[in-house]
Amino acid sequence: MKLCNETITVFNKRMDEDTGYDRYYPTVITGASWFCEISSNVDETGLLAANMFTIRIPIDADFSGKSYVLPVDYPDSDPTNTFTLGNGDIIVKGAVTTPGLKPSDLQEMFGEIVTILGVTDNRRARAKHWKVVGR
Repeated sequence: MKLCNETITVFNKRMDEDTGYDRYYPTVITGASWFCEISSNVDETGLLAANMFTIRIPIDADFSGKSYVLPVDYPDSDPTNTFTLGNGDIIVKGAVTTPGLKPSDLQEMFGEIVTILGVTDNRRARAKHWKVVGR
């Protein structure tokens, strides 16, 4: 795919059985595309605007040695060997390998974090990839 020259980090959340809190596991992906546009809406309170992100991840990107699993299979997989693209997971632009970070830590470090709202699996298309939409 063209313009897939960005490095991103996907943070998958999963419940820590010992603490009862979500824990975020990072996966650095090299070879993705990152696009941001402003989405606006008018309601009774006025004009509302928000950044909307479209991130495309080719199947031949570098996933740091991890394998993709479906979101439904992720809770039963080993987070050191697998990653997923699930609603509510977080993506930042750049490589982050620090373990134990929370969304508030990422917001403070990067200012701009993307929460996944939807994923389209285009692995059967001619240019095989995942399309991730977030805000």
